[in-house]
Amino acid sequence: MHKSWARAAAVAVVAAMALGSAATGAGAEDPSGDFGDRAGGTTRGNTVVGNASTGDNGHAPPPGADDGSNGPNCTMSDGTPGYLRYEGLQFTTMEEQRTEIRPEEQRPGVYLHIYCNDEYLDFAFFPDNEPRVDPRQLASTVVVPVPTPEISTSPEPGDHLVGMEAWFWVQGDMFDTARGGTAAGGVRVNVRAVPGALTIDPGDGTGTFTCTETPAYTPGGTSPCTHVYQRAGHYVATASMTFQTSFTSNIGVRGNLAPITTSATVNLTVSEAQAINT
Repeated sequence: MHKSWARAAAVAVVAAMALGSAATGAGAEDPSGDFGDRAGGTTRGNTVVGNASTGDNGHAPPPGADDGSNGPNCTMSDGTPGYLRYEGLQFTTMEEQRTEIRPEEQRPGVYLHIYCNDEYLDFAFFPDNEPRVDPRQLASTVVVPVPTPEISTSPEPGDHLVGMEAWFWVQGDMFDTARGGTAAGGVRVNVRAVPGALTIDPGDGTGTFTCTETPAYTPGGTSPCTHVYQRAGHYVATASMTFQTSFTSNIGVRGNLAPITTSATVNLTVSEAQAINT
């Protein structure tokens, strides 16, 4: 009786594994798992034993993709250069994808799991007969909403005096990282723009200076973003911020983009201080 019960239990375990596999096949491919690994098992008496092996579902790169022939074409999350590799559907069929999971996608093409070396990156659809999207070119089309400086001064723009410290500051979000993104042809990119130091040109010919922070004026306070005008006159002061931009993609390609610079001006009047007669 004990052996019969054990054999029945083993059969039940194997049946449960089969049902679990079938349920997975009926759903979407889970992009969080490692789909290159499959498990196999057999029963020996009252024990189920098995082994895991790397799947043989390798797939050629999509048409037009970087095949790595010129060196590493992706970067792992720890910064290690690697090579992209692709694997086809593991737990579903194309028919299931088209009828149950993604019925909105009916173009000819292929679904692929994407890896950088052995690190999983994404699951994406690559349509046939369409140009392969270059992640860098796609990233360059993203309009990142970087702010334009809104310059404030103390004293007020029309009330500056020769020899008096002039404070400059901008709104707080100038020092926030800006982000944007887009997708096309199975490729998704995320772009971020990181602000550097604010550059101030006071407009009096003395040259520019940079400010890593710009606190608003407070009586008795101090600021690293000030200037002293030595001559009376009308000046146009300029504040500029340069954002260093970079991108990442769902296929492991990442890199730097051209920096973005925004600027604004303010008209200042600097007057001679009047002596007070007593």
